[in-house]
Amino acid sequence: MKLSGLGVWNLYFLIKFVLFYYGAIKFDVLSNAALAAFLVLHFSKPLLEKLKHVIGAVLAINVLYQDSWLPPINRLLKQSDLLQEFNLGYLLELTGRMINVDLLLGLFVLIVCFWYTSQWIRFTTVTVLGLALISYQGNQQAEPVGQPVVSAHSNQQQVSLNNPAEVSKSRSPNQQLNDFYQQQKQLVTHFPAQLETPFDVIILNICSMATADLNAIGVSVDTLFEDYDIVFSDFNTATSYSGPAAIRLLRASCGQTSQTALFDPAPQQCYLFDNLEKLGYSSHIAMNHDGHFDAFKELIKQHGNLTEPVFNNQSSPIMQYSFDDTPIYSDGAVLQRWLAEQGDDCAPCALYYNSISLHDGNQLANQARMNSKQSYPQRHANLFADITQFINSLEQRGRNVMLMIVPEHGAALKGDRVQFAGLREIPSPAIVSVPAAIKFIGPDVPRFEQIKIAKSSSYFALSELVSGVMKSNLFAGNNNLLDIVTRLPAAPKVAENSGTIMMYINQRPYIQLDGGQWTAYPE
Repeated sequence: MKLSGLGVWNLYFLIKFVLFYYGAIKFDVLSNAALAAFLVLHFSKPLLEKLKHVIGAVLAINVLYQDSWLPPINRLLKQSDLLQEFNLGYLLELTGRMINVDLLLGLFVLIVCFWYTSQWIRFTTVTVLGLALISYQGNQQAEPVGQPVVSAHSNQQQVSLNNPAEVSKSRSPNQQLNDFYQQQKQLVTHFPAQLETPFDVIILNICSMATADLNAIGVSVDTLFEDYDIVFSDFNTATSYSGPAAIRLLRASCGQTSQTALFDPAPQQCYLFDNLEKLGYSSHIAMNHDGHFDAFKELIKQHGNLTEPVFNNQSSPIMQYSFDDTPIYSDGAVLQRWLAEQGDDCAPCALYYNSISLHDGNQLANQARMNSKQSYPQRHANLFADITQFINSLEQRGRNVMLMIVPEHGAALKGDRVQFAGLREIPSPAIVSVPAAIKFIGPDVPRFEQIKIAKSSSYFALSELVSGVMKSNLFAGNNNLLDIVTRLPAAPKVAENSGTIMMYINQRPYIQLDGGQWTAYPE
């Protein structure tokens, strides 16, 4: 046995260097260096040499997969049942998104250049130098420490939200994350003992609408919510999937928990709608779909404690079809029917409404097939036209209402270096940073200037806002909204999916995959 050059294996490492530079993969120097060291071994016996290349190919694929941003194989297998529900058209659309033509052309040029120059360039030396350079850069970027830094201001009125307890900047990211969850465990909304001035609470939980998505279709958050009273321009959904997002919203009366804790029983005081029911509210659930995908309807009942029957939407017009060909009903029709059949019979009402009109893969009914990005502007315009009509109906009936628009997560319309468009496995900032808005409706609402909150906030702030409105008796004509908002808590931006955590450290997003090292998210 002796040492030799890497030969054609140099091309493997050169391609990975390009992918790493592009941000398409991570790069674990130790595992790649160990692979290179194994491949430079040369065996005099041809059989052993061939066996080396076979083993090397298996190891190379494994190392490449580990360096990728893809989830572990076992997690993909667990999601295979959900993938089987996708119709053929949507699967073809997703396949097209995975193909990066510019990257493929670049790799083709690299391969041609390698074969052309390999006769006089010692590429093994290039590979070793590349490994050394990446190792040096990794040492320069030591594991980060520090607390996320966020700011707050208002375009119309200046607000200064309460900051959560800060953690020591000398602590590691894992320690900071643990400190964050420990601090969040102390947060509980204390509602008043009784409701002096009744008002309805209506929450519209909208799937797939982040600030980045609105920017992608040329819609301004300021314009979209210009008639609303409070706008959270950097609301953190804390996850990029619908079920967990809905659970977090329904448990808004306590601080943010880890992903695994979402599926454990929570203290009774954490459930927002339970707290409203104690004050005499009648809880209602409505949605513009059947709630079957990923057991959404069961999730909000079991883990969000919403056990009321879901409003029957099946007589409403079908406006779209989901990626699994199930019908999606008109938001306007479902909301108007709920208002006519149930909304006027409860005093006061608490409605949780869920819409998937903007979800990836939807197809508009009775129209030629379009991809999701093409149809998103029309679907978005239809949704907000329906919401505006619903608000007009609420205003006409003359009851006091606190309307809350809270997106579940973004649609990832553009994608990034790590995830192609529509993929939400990693809760990146562009997916979890959404605009949320509050509008007060009714004859007893005082007029005030819009308050825009730019500081990172999350669900607990919404629960505190509902409680603050009750305690301050805003619907009795008290013009004290600015005081209520000023007392709302901010929250460092931490988001989590199963096995994946995103956290801002020193004003940069970092991610941790399956308990591994913290890595800066490519921007």
